[in-house]
Formats: sequence, structure tokens, C-alpha cells
Amino acid sequence: MRKLILLLIFPALATCLLAQTQFDVNAFADSTKYNWQDWRDRSSYREDLINRQELLQLYEMESSQIGSAILKSSLVPGFGQITSRAGTKGTIFLGTELLTLGVSLYFYDRSNYYYDKYLTATQIDEIQEFYGAAQTPRYYSFLFLALGAVIWGYNIYDVISTTDDYNAKVWQELVEKYGKK
Repeated sequence: MRKLILLLIFPALATCLLAQTQFDVNAFADSTKYNWQDWRDRSSYREDLINRQELLQLYEMESSQIGSAILKSSLVPGFGQITSRAGTKGTIFLGTELLTLGVSLYFYDRSNYYYDKYLTATQIDEIQEFYGAAQTPRYYSFLFLALGAVIWGYNIYDVISTTDDYNAKVWQELVEKYGKK
């Protein structure tokens, strides 16, 4: 146990021994490395920094977070676009997603209707007829379900670019409005 404690303490003591013994004030205080010639340059830089920080704070309040928009669009297609102020695009995504899923469910229901008739059929002609009638709606159901998955995937891709465009627009408006100070 003592060896373990010594092994843990030894690196801490070694870093203390290898630490710099004196602080080089001249290298730290050399303002010419920042292209400041006197106190006026430092003051103007400080004011510019404070103005940019205020703009960034306003930007953080106004902008949309990409991760949040992706999560919203993952749960409800188009919701990320709506929160990024692209309401038309968001409602189109939501509407097409609901439409494709609704059509897929309709064809799936039709397929199950004929499949139930296939299970209860007793004659060979009816069995073959109902089985064939159940197959076509099933294929359409899977086709529309796949189309819904493609629309959902494109929705996730689009929310990233929509949020980036919105954030760039917000930044430009903030610079135009408050950047003239």
C-alpha cells in the first residue's frame, strides 16, 4: 500500500522539481507582440473585444443550436426547420412524411385485409387470388415506407443547412444593427 502511495506522490513531486523557478515578467508584459505600441492601442483593443463579446451574447440568444434542431427534426420531421424560422420548408417535410406514412399504412391495411381472406379461403382458386391480391399492396406499403425513410433522412440533412443559413442571417443582422457602435 505504501508503494502505491509513493508511486502516486512521486509524479507530483517530480513536476514540482521541474517547474519554472522564476516568472519572466518581461516576456509576459511585452505588448509589442500584440502590435500594441502604447496604452491607447490596448484600450481600443479592449473596447473592440467587449463589443464583440456583446455581439456574441446577442447571437447566442438569437441563434439556433444545430444539435437541438437535429434532435427536434429526428423526433418530428420539419420541427427543426420550423424552429430555424423556415416554417414553409418544415411544414412541407412534416406533410410529406405524414402523407407517405399514411399511404403506407393504407396499403398495409389493404394487404392485411386480403391476407385474412387468404387465411380463411378453402378453395385453391380463392387462395391463389387472395394471396396475389395481398402481395401488391404489401409491396406498395414497403415502397412508401422506404420513401418516408428517405424523406426523414433528407430532413435531417436539410435541418443542418437550414440552421446554418439561419444562424448566418442572424449574425449578419446583428453585425449590421449593433456593429456600427
